[in-house]
Amino acid sequence: MKKINRTIFYLAIISMLFVLVLSVFSQTETAKKRVRYDYSAKRVISDNKTGTTILKGDAKFIKSSTESNEQGDYVYADQITIYQDIETKKTTRMEAMGNVRMKDGDMQVTCERAVMKYEPVDVIEMEGSPAVVDQKDNKIEAPLIKYYRNDDRLEAEAGEGSVVGHITIEENETQEEKKKE
Repeated sequence: MKKINRTIFYLAIISMLFVLVLSVFSQTETAKKRVRYDYSAKRVISDNKTGTTILKGDAKFIKSSTESNEQGDYVYADQITIYQDIETKKTTRMEAMGNVRMKDGDMQVTCERAVMKYEPVDVIEMEGSPAVVDQKDNKIEAPLIKYYRNDDRLEAEAGEGSVVGHITIEENETQEEKKKE
């Protein structure tokens, strides 16, 4: 009789541990942030065999939080083409062409063409005459601008012209400036 009670006791403990481990793993899975992407266009072409979706005419691709329903990053353009790996369903590249306006974090962009590559390097290539990146108090204009997301780094090339822009920095006041006040 005591042996049966001990067996039941051990089975109950094992069952509770199993339930505890399962709940921890399920919480890890549900802790992932869910993000919704809304899109609109005059015409949508989706090809599941190639993993390509084309949004044509007044195309909009907007990232939204599923919890707060706030609008996040976005891409607006005449045409947006989204490329997905057909096996993993992950987006590998997005291309926006014509009158491109986009927001990525605190960065606002206007350009004629933008290509977002996600692997192996997460980079946005922006082209225009000029492409313009406005980041709070800083602004840069050039025919070609690359933004490396993982490094939070911009590179701009002008070709035969110049890269122009402005940057705002905080400086300590000099003694002369203090005397003028």
